[in-house]
Amino acid sequence: MKNMTCRLLVAVFAIGLGADLLASENIEPARISLAGTGGRNSKIITEDYIVLVVEGASLSYDGNPIPNTEAIDYVNKLLEVKNVSHIGVYAREGARYGDVVHALDLLRTTKAKNIGLSMNELPLGRQI
Repeated sequence: MKNMTCRLLVAVFAIGLGADLLASENIEPARISLAGTGGRNSKIITEDYIVLVVEGASLSYDGNPIPNTEAIDYVNKLLEVKNVSHIGVYAREGARYGDVVHALDLLRTTKAKNIGLSMNELPLGRQI
């Protein structure tokens, strides 16, 4: 009986350790930075990143809304196709704070290395 209990404890420990090692991938989430207007003389090249807009509770790219259920895959494919690792995020005028935070949280799970949030709101209805 004692031998069986010892084997059971070793098996549970081994399963727990194995599951912990498998689950602990070192995926570092993207860094988020705030981007405001400044005295920058050099123009930022927009081909170096993708620009997404927070419009209400959803994101859009190039004026086209991205379904929330497909946002991560869609953004990962965009990053691959454009061969970039940075995301620029704008918020439309009147976007709620919670929607912006939710979008940033969602984008941190993508393959982006850096996410820049513009402190300037985009007017309603205007395309980038």
